Amino acid sequence: MSGEKEEEQTADINLEGIIEASPDEIPEPNATSDMEQSQLPTDMTEISSTTSLHKEKSGASQEKLSESFLGASQRDPEKEALRSAEKLESIKKISEILMSEAKDTEIIAYLYAEGYTDLPHDFLEGQTRKKLLHSIESATTPQKISADMLPEMMLDDFTIQLNAKGLLEIPTGVLDMKMLNYLYLNNNEIKIIPKEIRQLTGLEILSIERNRLTSLPPEIGLLQNLRTLNLRHNQLTGLPDEFSQLSELKYLLFSHNNIEKFPSALTTLRSLEVLDLSGNKVTLIENLTEMKKLNILYLNENKMKIFPKALCYLPNISKLNLSENLIQSLPKEIEELKTLKELSLSNNRLIFLPIQLFQLIQLEKMRLDCNQLESLSDKVENLQKLQDLNLSKNLFQNITDNISKCTMLERLNLSDNQFKKLPNNLYQLKYLKELHLNRNQLILLDEHIAFNKELSVLEVSENALMYIPVEIKNCTEIIKIDLSCNKLALFPMGLCALVALRHLNLSGNYISEITTEISFIKYLQYLNLSKNKLPSFSIHLCTLSRLNYLDLSYNQISSIPTNVQKMKSLRTLLLHHSKFILFPRELCALNQLKVLDLSENKIQFIPSDIKDLEELKELNLSNNNFASFPVEICQILSLQKLTICQKNGLKLKSLPEEISKLLVLKELDISYNELQEMPKSIGEIKTLVTLIANNNFFKKLPSSFSSLRNLQHLNLKGKWYAKYHREIQT
Repeated sequence: MSGEKEEEQTADINLEGIIEASPDEIPEPNATSDMEQSQLPTDMTEISSTTSLHKEKSGASQEKLSESFLGASQRDPEKEALRSAEKLESIKKISEILMSEAKDTEIIAYLYAEGYTDLPHDFLEGQTRKKLLHSIESATTPQKISADMLPEMMLDDFTIQLNAKGLLEIPTGVLDMKMLNYLYLNNNEIKIIPKEIRQLTGLEILSIERNRLTSLPPEIGLLQNLRTLNLRHNQLTGLPDEFSQLSELKYLLFSHNNIEKFPSALTTLRSLEVLDLSGNKVTLIENLTEMKKLNILYLNENKMKIFPKALCYLPNISKLNLSENLIQSLPKEIEELKTLKELSLSNNRLIFLPIQLFQLIQLEKMRLDCNQLESLSDKVENLQKLQDLNLSKNLFQNITDNISKCTMLERLNLSDNQFKKLPNNLYQLKYLKELHLNRNQLILLDEHIAFNKELSVLEVSENALMYIPVEIKNCTEIIKIDLSCNKLALFPMGLCALVALRHLNLSGNYISEITTEISFIKYLQYLNLSKNKLPSFSIHLCTLSRLNYLDLSYNQISSIPTNVQKMKSLRTLLLHHSKFILFPRELCALNQLKVLDLSENKIQFIPSDIKDLEELKELNLSNNNFASFPVEICQILSLQKLTICQKNGLKLKSLPEEISKLLVLKELDISYNELQEMPKSIGEIKTLVTLIANNNFFKKLPSSFSSLRNLQHLNLKGKWYAKYHREIQT
């Protein structure tokens, strides 16, 4: 038994050193991911405004240089023309010298000889840049930086961008640029900031996230103009005392380091407005009374067991995130956070909420999900500005009727609790736009939902609903409804009046018939009816001309109506785990289809008309009853992903040479067959990135296999694998 289990495990063979990867397929090192970017403070107008500042300063510098050469006063036109011509020729000579390897002293001597005694202070910027490039090249770096990359690094005279250059140290030339205002060194391997950083006295933004810093030099405190410091994702354990001298610092991003104690140097930074200390190991916070301008504070993903009382006395705090800590209770002093607008306490260990919390009348957003709460105080009615409330993943069985008095509420998330019914007056929330009730124990949806006329998203999946009130038709603004995994036996008629509906999920119910009125949902784009009791592909579905995604898998469907050709917008069609014996020829009329899944059926043949699916990119025909590989597939020249895994189907004995016609194929899964040879022409599919062919009987690979230079993932594991593994490696 264990041997069989071992056979089924996949084996990803590393082809590095055997087959060279194409340079086009090697991903460039990138900066922060989308997810991580979304975690940055959003109120960062100071940073985003730097682009215009760069242009101003750069333009001023160029104008000054121009005036120094050509003069700004009016002169005699003829003399001026002659003089301009002479100066133009001189400048041309100067440019030639600047492009050569001449030393600064030689350039200066030449300029004085030509009569230029009043040189602009930044004239030698070209030479400065040349020195900078030399210092970057000499910095220990695994990635060679060439001269043509310098314009990209120096965005203007005041900005250097050296992100993801593989640097192990800050180039010395950078530290010589005393006029530098903005320095970006993200995604490198830098371990030390040298003490020479003190020379950059004009620095306003320093971003050095995702490096290997373990400490900061005391000289960092001399950067008196520093406004923004980004040190995210390093290995810092603390800050030097001199850090407290950064009197102009407004934004400090210090997340995902190794800080255990709140740095005392931060407590005197009176200009600080945004502080991100998330993803550290902070357990305790003491006096913060000097941080009077602090507006946004991120302390999520730390090790705090107690809500720090010191936070309650921040006079201007508007956003506070303490999610993903170990906090068990809130202090009564929390009522002092008079200016707080957003509070996040999700993923803690709260079992009750003090009444003082509901004195924070400025609150607009409150996240209390993933705790152990059982009740919500009637005093919630005080939160008249509350727009977003998340109480999901708690232990609520009911909720106070006073929730309806939070009249500005737009988003309410009560998912993953134990609700059997909802407050009767929930309909009074006239501005409610999103209502999430997934994974509760609801057996009915109150007809009063008709009064929530602004509702745009309704999610009630994985409950025990047996019907949907027809009054839902009055919620004409709804664009998304999820009623999956309930006990609905009939298609809810009220949904057919929702003309704005775009997304409808009714999977996992007991629906056996599609009503004619579904055609009224004319803008529907996504429809999931999988895991129901549908006996056929209803002709009424063919009226949904804007439908883009349709999932009818896990039903009793065995044929397709000819009217399917009217579904011109359909791009994804899932019909796996159905009852097809023949490939439905009617599908070949869907010439805009991109994804088709007919796996887990009993199909034996593929019609030649399949070639009409000219836009098809993904095709899954796994676990069917093909006597041989359906060569007709090789006519779908647009195919990028083909899956014919026969773990539970009739095994294929061979692959045709015609498969090499699939010239844009990127992924091929032919696992769990009885193949003994690869086609000799397999190497012609040069776009192939992934080949999954485990659990076959291959004894050798064709010589053309080495032509698959884009191949990154290869799985050939099977009964023969151990014996021939060495042969593959060679």
